[in-house]
Formats: sequence, C-alpha cells, structure tokens
Amino acid sequence: MVRGAVVTASTWEGVSVGDWARRLKVATAEFHDRTDSTSDRAAALVRAGRPLPLLVVADRQTAGRGRRGRRWASDSPSGLWLTVAHAFPGPRGPSGAWTLPLRIGLAAARAVESAAPGIRVQVKWPNDLLVGGRKLGGVLCERAGGAALVGVGLNLNHPADELPTGPGLRATSIAAETGRSVRRGRVLEAVWVAMEVVWSRPAPRTLPPVERAALDRRSPLTGRPLAVDGVIRLRSGRAQAVQRMNAVGGRLCPDGSLELVDSEGARVRLVAGSARPR
Repeated sequence: MVRGAVVTASTWEGVSVGDWARRLKVATAEFHDRTDSTSDRAAALVRAGRPLPLLVVADRQTAGRGRRGRRWASDSPSGLWLTVAHAFPGPRGPSGAWTLPLRIGLAAARAVESAAPGIRVQVKWPNDLLVGGRKLGGVLCERAGGAALVGVGLNLNHPADELPTGPGLRATSIAAETGRSVRRGRVLEAVWVAMEVVWSRPAPRTLPPVERAALDRRSPLTGRPLAVDGVIRLRSGRAQAVQRMNAVGGRLCPDGSLELVDSEGARVRLVAGSARPR
C-alpha cells in the first residue's frame, strides 16, 4: 500500500486520467486536487514499486519545496506543479555537479515558449526559470529507488497581485507577462514532449554541446557581477566552501558547473550553491 495523499481527481483539464496516461505514454499517472508535495508523492510511488515512467500532478501543493528545502509557493490552481519519475543513470559527475537540472530547465524553457509564444525564458544556474530577471518557475531533481525524480513548478495564470513576494524575490507568470492565460494541459504536454530529448540522450556526466550552447545563450549570469555562496573548485582541483564571494559569471562547464572569475582574476568553478547578481 502506498502511503501519502489521497488521489481525488479522475479527470484533469477535462481529460480523464487514463487518457492522460495514454496520451503521454506513462505507466503510472496521478492527478490530485491537493497534495503536500508532488515529489514526495512520486517518491512514495517509486518505493512502492509502481512502474515507470511515472507522473504526479497537483492543482495545489500545500508543502511544495525547492532546492535546499526552500518553500515553493504553489497552493494555487493557477500554476502547473508536477513531478516525473524516470529511469535515469547515476546523478553526479566527477566534479560533484549534476547536469540533469540544467537539461530539464532548458526543456521546460522551450516548452513554455512553445505554449506561450512571445515569451523568452532564461535558465539561471542551477535550476531557476526567469523572464526578464523575474522568477517564472523552477526545477527540483532528486533520486528515489534508483529513479530520477524531476519536479517542475511553473507560474502560469497568476495575476500580478497573486504572485508570491518576499525579500529578494521577484516573481512573474505567463499571464502577468503576456496578459493572456494559457491552458495547463497544453503546457503539460509541451513540457513532456520537451523532456523526451533528455530521457533519450541520458549523458548524465556532461552537457551535450548543443544543449550547453543553448543554456549559455539563455543564462542571465554571464558577464555579470555576482555574489556567490557554496562550493567552488579551484584550478588545482581543490574544493573550497565560500560565502558571499564576489565574482563575475562565465559560461557553463561540460560537467554542469558554472565558471567564475574571482576578484583576483582567477578562474574557478561553482559546483554547488547559488549565484545572484550584485
């Protein structure tokens, strides 16, 4: 028996759960009116032995979370909140970086643009989706029972006065950017199709060159003064923890780490942590 949220939705966006499973070619699909976290629910299903690929979608998340356990405001049917569980090779390359969040971020950015023409989505290292420097969504990648768990949260139809606020947080939505709403089902299908490229080309240890170049073009950090917290790797190969280090953003490295130029002109790589414009 799988413990967790109770499935309360037999249809979603006017389509039955069975039809969604067939349309997306998933072995297991759940659509919730409300759950605590789609990622936690997906992890429980994986551990219970449910067949993959597996999809969990919720109209509302009461305990949505992002990277490092940060709260993700998603208790609203105006967004798209989903987690996919998929068979995928091991998570980490030799530097400690993981390319999957960046690759999924690129796929989600392309999906949003196909579903909402006119929007240009940036992919901010390591897992944020921005429009004009404002946060549109994010990606959370974890592992459970040998499967990769990929959580994607997107602000779709929130009016500007319903977007989350907080210190240092500037959020946006498709509706706020375009003045138009978008069908959640259309975005879900677009995200699913875009992610197929990731699953068909695992390359977990290095970014495929074409994707790496596309991510560099979408990065809001290149050439900008940054405040950096996390773990950097020096040219000697030694890892070092830093807090509020001043640096200038560079390009992505093949292993998914972010190249930086520090205040002394040395090139280092950020392998874990965060980088924000100063």
